[in-house]
Amino acid sequence: MKINSAADKDVQSFWNSRAALGVNAGSNDVVAKQIEIEAIASYVKDGMRVLDFGCGSGVTALELACRYEVDLLGMDYAEEMVSKALELGSSIQTKGRAHFQAGDVGSLSSLAERFDLVYSERALINPKNWEEQRNAIAAITGLLLPGGIYVMCENSIDGLEAINELRRYAGLDSISPPWHNRYMVDAEIEALSLPGVSLVEINYFSSTYYFISRVINAWLSAKEGVLPSYDAPVNKLALSLPPIGKMGQGRIWVWRKNSVGT
Repeated sequence: MKINSAADKDVQSFWNSRAALGVNAGSNDVVAKQIEIEAIASYVKDGMRVLDFGCGSGVTALELACRYEVDLLGMDYAEEMVSKALELGSSIQTKGRAHFQAGDVGSLSSLAERFDLVYSERALINPKNWEEQRNAIAAITGLLLPGGIYVMCENSIDGLEAINELRRYAGLDSISPPWHNRYMVDAEIEALSLPGVSLVEINYFSSTYYFISRVINAWLSAKEGVLPSYDAPVNKLALSLPPIGKMGQGRIWVWRKNSVGT
């Protein structure tokens, strides 16, 4: 995300304010975060050069660096988040290398490195319109080596609406995106054409989790007259189940940089 307006600064301030939460800075939903990490990790291999765009407090980046022999750069436009990532990283012994720096979409053109893998994790839902989201995708995919992939782990308004439809059947109120988010629109992404890049996969990795947590757990909690808890035991069931259907708001769109001569 690039800071162009007062609204953008408000979003940046919001994320800076969450930096003190450390491992929970990016989300209070710890199970969803764990599922996201596992989904992103499935695309990582030893020896990769990796960029985490919108790294937040560095939780995912450091977990990947612990698991794989990677050279990973984490970048975030919220400087307090970067400071927290550096702090967390200084206390962890990793298998690979992870380093962090402040930067936004406008900073990407200054990077001399090219990457085997770039991923974002609910970072491109912060820009306020599709034009800014599209420009970010173009800038990010421009950093890929031939054959490299961009694992775009973002929230989908279509997936949220699918969950809301089931919630209405269950007598539950609809869920709206947070004030600072503009969820991705599936059709906009699927119609996007970028030079030298192909959309090769859509991974509905979070579908089962959001059905269990936002429908089943929410319904059970309503019957008991309590607020649903993110760490409810029934939510953790999704950690051992495969994704079913296309209900989850979390999606991964995988973009591949065409190899030379293709």
